[in-house]
Amino acid sequence: MKINRLFEIVYMLLDKDKMTARELADRFEVSTRTIYRDVEDLSAAGIPIYMSKGRNGGISLLSDYVLNKTLLTEKEKIHILSALQGFNALDELSVEDTLSKLSAFFGDKDQGIYEIDFDDWGNLIKDQFDKSKQAIMSKKLLSFDYLSSLNMRSKRMVEPYKLWFKDKNWYLKAFCLDKKAMRTFRFSRMRKVEILDKSFEPRMIEFSETNDEKHSFKMIEIVLRIEKEMEYRVLDEFSDSNVAINEDGSFIVTMKSIEDDWLYGYILSFGSSAMVLSPLKLRKAMATMIGEMSSNYSKQID
Repeated sequence: MKINRLFEIVYMLLDKDKMTARELADRFEVSTRTIYRDVEDLSAAGIPIYMSKGRNGGISLLSDYVLNKTLLTEKEKIHILSALQGFNALDELSVEDTLSKLSAFFGDKDQGIYEIDFDDWGNLIKDQFDKSKQAIMSKKLLSFDYLSSLNMRSKRMVEPYKLWFKDKNWYLKAFCLDKKAMRTFRFSRMRKVEILDKSFEPRMIEFSETNDEKHSFKMIEIVLRIEKEMEYRVLDEFSDSNVAINEDGSFIVTMKSIEDDWLYGYILSFGSSAMVLSPLKLRKAMATMIGEMSSNYSKQID
């Protein structure tokens, strides 16, 4: 979502003082042209942001407006960082208060520079996120029913450690007391989430990617042909280094993703304007899916 990127750009500039358009483009995996448009939008909204050219140039906030981050409590800092990754997962009032405090440092807080949608996930995922976050902060055990990728159901009791956003999905990193090991749980597969009264002493854990996660979240390289009428999406959603332009104005785009329902839906969101060139397995899977969809719509509705 674009608004997430705009707020994160502001927060990064508060932390690093100056960044180049290329650095920001690489960070968000968009084109430099998209970053320039973001800077224009932020400036139009009243954020004191400017660009300087030359060897030591870059994108900065005016020094007189740099936020003294010590004025924010630790809880507010957590809310800001969480909001940058998923506005709709947090308590609405606390987010409003925190973001209003942030925008107040730049002038009139009613300039309407942000819009928050709390309905994307629905109450189920929001409740799971809120309970997991609360359990992490209070160091309480968490229990829930879980459906694995092998379609196996189980009851889990865990020590929750991290909320993890990867490839458009939220996960919980936790130590499973049943498996006696770190595990990663996808929120969409969690049910009957409960915070238990029992506290736990946090373990010394390395959060580098484990072999289990590498297996569970295997990325594949995908090559798409995208027609020229979707140029605005190519500019917004892909880095220039991953895009080649054909003579007819269409694009060859390379991306990496987990092969799951989100990827299928993402490709289908381009309609007939995108086609998978490789890998062959994904191309066949998409063809089968589109064929089944066509068959469903061909059936007569009683």
